[in-house]
Amino acid sequence: MKAIGIIHNPRSKKNMKHPSTLESLRDIVGTYGTVFAPFSLEELTEVAKEIKRDGYEIIGVNGGDGTNHQIISRIIDVYREERMPLLAHLRGGTMNTVSNALYGIKGSVSGITKKLVEHYRENRPFKTKTSKVLNVNGKYGFMFGTGFVANLMDIYYEGGNPGPVKALQIIYKAIASAILSTDYVNKLFQPVHAEVLIDNTRLAYQEYSVVVSSAIRNIGLNFRAIYRAEELPDRIHVFAGKASAFEVIRRLRRLYVGHEPDFKQLTDVLAKIVEIRSDSALKYTIDGDMYEDTRIVVTPGPLLSYIQG
Repeated sequence: MKAIGIIHNPRSKKNMKHPSTLESLRDIVGTYGTVFAPFSLEELTEVAKEIKRDGYEIIGVNGGDGTNHQIISRIIDVYREERMPLLAHLRGGTMNTVSNALYGIKGSVSGITKKLVEHYRENRPFKTKTSKVLNVNGKYGFMFGTGFVANLMDIYYEGGNPGPVKALQIIYKAIASAILSTDYVNKLFQPVHAEVLIDNTRLAYQEYSVVVSSAIRNIGLNFRAIYRAEELPDRIHVFAGKASAFEVIRRLRRLYVGHEPDFKQLTDVLAKIVEIRSDSALKYTIDGDMYEDTRIVVTPGPLLSYIQG
């Protein structure tokens, strides 16, 4: 059995900017584990198999929320029903939304890694938080969305330089656009034509400005919009329906603090399964990574344990 396996994403924005991070991590981990640097999803799958085969107890994720999504998808696929290692975010992303939501260890990538090694070397117990994840078409992550959410991510990635500042700029620009009635906000809220079933019951709407679910309340910038996300381990909190830009803006404070927003044409429930069907491919996001499909099924995924300190 081995101790710590660090999965370092060499293609993440921060890691490409600081290529020396890889060797630094290897120096810090030393004989207490291994630092893996897979360059492809195929290599990542092989790393997950090696981690299981060699019995690693802790997996450190050095990358952003998308990196975490890809890693846990392969870890879950490899381990299936078996007990999975503890997971730790090293905060190597631009937003670190999942780490913030799970109250992960604060600090730099090297600082967090040193804490993991020190705790393990001194045989000190870790403080952990258990969280469910979402299963979206057989992929796993913490946040899912189509409609407005997918449109927002498209704009967020346009032109590069994603991060908290750009996310805030989009919000402010959307508010100004709604007030001035420009096309920018219409692009964000362009509805999708789809059929949505929640627990096998079809909703009455013909088009949707948003279908969104999350396993964590804090979905970024401290917005706790999915306010019942962490309520039950075997249910997912979903919003599905129509909401205009003005309706969202009027409820921004409620969405920020995590109160029930009470949209008139938005179904707001805890569910076991959400199915979305469309004649044309729908864009959707899992933790910031983008996908397309004509049928999307979202269910509660397994419980994972993340290190907090």
